[in-house]
Amino acid sequence: MFYIDQTSKAFQDAKNEHYQFIRYVIKKKLLGKHFKEPHPKKLDQKIYQVKGIHSKVAAFLNDEVNLKSVLVGTPDVLDKLKHRFKTKKAQDSIRKLINYDAFTDTKSDKTFRFYHGYDLAEKLDIQTCIYCNRLYTHTIITDKRDFIARATFDHWFPKGTYPLLALSFYNLIPSCNVCNSSIKGSDIYALKNIFHPYYKHKSTSKRLDFSFSYDLEDHIKATSLLEPKNKFSADSLEALQLDIIYKTHNEEIRELIYLKKAFTNSYLRSVESILKIPLLPEEVYRLAFGVYLEDEHLVRRPLSKLKKDILFKLGIIK
Repeated sequence: MFYIDQTSKAFQDAKNEHYQFIRYVIKKKLLGKHFKEPHPKKLDQKIYQVKGIHSKVAAFLNDEVNLKSVLVGTPDVLDKLKHRFKTKKAQDSIRKLINYDAFTDTKSDKTFRFYHGYDLAEKLDIQTCIYCNRLYTHTIITDKRDFIARATFDHWFPKGTYPLLALSFYNLIPSCNVCNSSIKGSDIYALKNIFHPYYKHKSTSKRLDFSFSYDLEDHIKATSLLEPKNKFSADSLEALQLDIIYKTHNEEIRELIYLKKAFTNSYLRSVESILKIPLLPEEVYRLAFGVYLEDEHLVRRPLSKLKKDILFKLGIIK
């Protein structure tokens, strides 16, 4: 699990683009031809007014402050908004205006033909699952605009329970299908108790802090262990079942332990000595183990944190 860097220009551009396009769609659905603002890309797009919207829902989303809070409000803001409309009639109206299925439909629905799930995934550029770091989540779009692959979007606040937040930027977590569908699904968590990749608590005791370890020196039998540093981390790891799913990666740990036994402390020096070009230590590390050393880049390749933590414990890297 990783906190997503929110300081980069790419991230801010992704957030702003999401807000502009989703706001435009919702406003057109609410007001139809009475909404006179130009399309965000100055394109001709017909989006028709949706009739019969619950009056309180319409009034709430027509307020620019409310709409911005829904679309780009931070997780703590969304946590306060999630119970804003509870009746079936109100929620039915919300689903007509805020339609996640249409947002991810690249073939038949034209409402989001100029901005949809692939565009958001491409802008965020998260290369592995933000929860498990086991699987790649590359966005693949051909030159002919064929949409091949992207991260799935986990709704940290489940969209079935909280339809108002179905297209909220901070509620669309780039993740793999295993974590999103098979493990987390529609489980409801308290923001104060369980990790959210876009939200760091003020208290350090409520921040994610854990490391990988192993339970035996025998490389033939060694299995993975997760060592949480606080209760918040322990509960978050349990919620995502990372201890269980990382048992499938015992082979990687056993190979690293064997490497330690076979090469003692000389492996990285051996790799460096046979290379014919000068490289930085982190580049040697990446060539030797196929993953990143720098914390800010761990999310870019699968199993980077697992391997880095184990290599530290083995003393292969200092």
